[in-house]
Amino acid sequence: MSSVSRKTATASIWTVSGKFLARLLDFVSLLILARLLSPADFGLVAIATSVLVIVETILDLPLTQALMRQPSPSKEMFATAFTLSLLRGAAISLLMIVLSWPMALIYGDSRLFALVAVLSIAPAMRSMISPRMVLFMQQFDFKREFALDLITKASTLLSGVGVAVATGSYWGLAVGAVSGPTAAMITSYVFAPMRPAFSLSEWKHFQDMISWNTVSQVLNSINWQLDRLLLPRFTGLSTFGGFSVADNIAGIPYQTFVGPLLRPLMAGFSTVEDRRNLVAAYLKATSAITFVAAPVLIALAMLAEPTVRVLVGEKWLSAAPILQWLCVVSLLGLPTNIMPALAMVLDNTRSLALRMFAEFAVRVPVTILGIAYFQVPGALGARIIAVLVAYAASLVITRRLIGASFVAQLNAFCRPLAASVPMIAFLLWVQPMLAAMPASFNLIASLAVCGAAAAAIFWALALLLWQIVGRPDGIETIVVQRLTPRRNGVLTS
Repeated sequence: MSSVSRKTATASIWTVSGKFLARLLDFVSLLILARLLSPADFGLVAIATSVLVIVETILDLPLTQALMRQPSPSKEMFATAFTLSLLRGAAISLLMIVLSWPMALIYGDSRLFALVAVLSIAPAMRSMISPRMVLFMQQFDFKREFALDLITKASTLLSGVGVAVATGSYWGLAVGAVSGPTAAMITSYVFAPMRPAFSLSEWKHFQDMISWNTVSQVLNSINWQLDRLLLPRFTGLSTFGGFSVADNIAGIPYQTFVGPLLRPLMAGFSTVEDRRNLVAAYLKATSAITFVAAPVLIALAMLAEPTVRVLVGEKWLSAAPILQWLCVVSLLGLPTNIMPALAMVLDNTRSLALRMFAEFAVRVPVTILGIAYFQVPGALGARIIAVLVAYAASLVITRRLIGASFVAQLNAFCRPLAASVPMIAFLLWVQPMLAAMPASFNLIASLAVCGAAAAAIFWALALLLWQIVGRPDGIETIVVQRLTPRRNGVLTS
């Protein structure tokens, strides 16, 4: 395994570990808040956060990616990045305050006015995070990001739960959403000190990436938030609250395993100059992300009902079938997550915008019609259709960017799925037993044991298939080296 692969693997371990522990804190927060608050409370906050996510995504600036492309960013570059980020945060906050009153009128709930105004503080705090944190990413050092994740989520947990216990209202969710970014901003200057300076002198280094990236972000935000905007108009707050909670749970594997891997992978891609090596790196990255996230998503989909009962209680059981289908959507979308990082590294954000447009052209009409006629099932069906279109577009664009064949790309995705077949059979066998158990410590212990057994079955077959196909360099190599370090030369030669 090359030095770049080793550095990327080590960085990935730190980022995934940080996100995993951060998601554990999210689990604790969700478990407590779901018992303190009602589905309607979650639905109300989900309306506000959906609009915030759209605005933040539309105005997203790839400042970190632009800085990572520079071998030695200057003070003027950091000052320009800080200024652009601050202007973005101020624009988002101001726009959300302006939108708060129309939102209250459209959804017929006056509470949205104050709620949206408070949530608008969060993007302002995120915009002031020290841009010098990118220096550690360039060195494949993600230890500080590990600590930053834990501090952010701990702040969210303590403040959110504290306010929810004190008030018994949705303000616990709002305060938690603001306190986390505030803690992250303060901590970033402890890790990467910088005297804030205002300048746009190095705008030219950011201009190219921002133009097409803006188009991509506009399309992406509409693609992924449209159903969350439309559902409250066609369903009640409680139904939408169940959809929102299921969506949050289904997103945990991505936030824990997939999202954290993208930055180390992008740093790794940026060091590869030979096109053939870049193809190999891309395929290994696709396979690695699928190997890590697919078994989690499959297990979560198949054990959705007992998982929901354990995490958020019996009153949320309507979210279980929604969770199952959202996990299927996330599973199908795994290979589409690598292409954006590749396009950024190759300075070809136009290709990313084209993929987003292809998904947008299908997703918008299908989502509108699906929700209008079928509500939640229509939204789920629209997501499945859209993610298949996005995958097809990613296959074509990746082939054009680096020459990776369709067969090679499909194989990188399907080989990990083949290893999940015995795990699926095992979960089908235990599913009725877990469904019959009441929500208790026995159910929690049984879920943990079955999850561990399913993971063991998956990796046993995965390593067997790896041996059969000739031990190709990939995540299996890393796993074997970590488990048997003294025999690395024999096992991976």
